[in-house]
Amino acid sequence: MPGCAHRIVEVPVEKQVPVAVPVKDPAPGELIRCADRPQGLPESKDMLAQIPTPVRAAIIRIARAFAANAAQLDRLINWEAPGTCPAGKAAAK
Repeated sequence: MPGCAHRIVEVPVEKQVPVAVPVKDPAPGELIRCADRPQGLPESKDMLAQIPTPVRAAIIRIARAFAANAAQLDRLINWEAPGTCPAGKAAAK
């Protein structure tokens, strides 16, 4: 019965007011550290042929996830302490 369903009522607000909460303590030093990006697998075509296709696909998925997490960590650190991690720092190839 659609007539009995709960309906969300929104109250119009003239102007939204941002809420800022001051941070009392800075993040510990070990948390404000750019992500380590280890060197990848050898790029020799001879070595590539030795890795089975499903294992190679899994390695690629893991590497992409690691790169995304490292980039996110660097952005978070730069937000907390601007300029700490180089903006152009890319994954090691």
